[in-house]
Amino acid sequence: MDVYGKATELLNELTVRLESTRAGQVEFAAVHPGNDVPAYGCETAFVRPGQIWPSVAFPAPLNPAQLDLSQPVSYAADLEIVVFRCYGYTDDNSMPELADLDSLARDALDDARAMMRAVQCAFGFGTQYFCGPWIPRGPSGGIHGGSMTVTVGVDLWCPCDADVPQFDSLFAPLEGDPRVDN
Repeated sequence: MDVYGKATELLNELTVRLESTRAGQVEFAAVHPGNDVPAYGCETAFVRPGQIWPSVAFPAPLNPAQLDLSQPVSYAADLEIVVFRCYGYTDDNSMPELADLDSLARDALDDARAMMRAVQCAFGFGTQYFCGPWIPRGPSGGIHGGSMTVTVGVDLWCPCDADVPQFDSLFAPLEGDPRVDN
């Protein structure tokens, strides 16, 4: 399966796993383009496709000396998982109560556990994957959370004479897609 397919599988599994966390289900979840996911708001989750590279020994990048153009090439791709939650500030901008800080830390770490479970359940047997570290994000602007990068094996190799199907025929666009006649 290609990168977008893996990203949507992971996003779908992530939203399911977040339902049973301390902070609960997010209000908005999407596959996100670009090289960063801004903190759009609270209760959001994203999977962002990142780097893609050829590999002979997953997840190591291919050494050009190993390249055999007559053979299919394996690929690896990074998928960044991001979950943002609300971070409440006090009315007088003083330090929050210790119980509030502890609760926010528990929420973030429970989300981290949900991210790891989502990876295991989305890809399971047959897909090569490697979880990188979970990294806290924020607090900033009333938002905190965390991110984790997962490296997955993807199927991108295609012979030059193959008829490649259009992308939208493999993955139906979301309603409202500006590139699709509605």
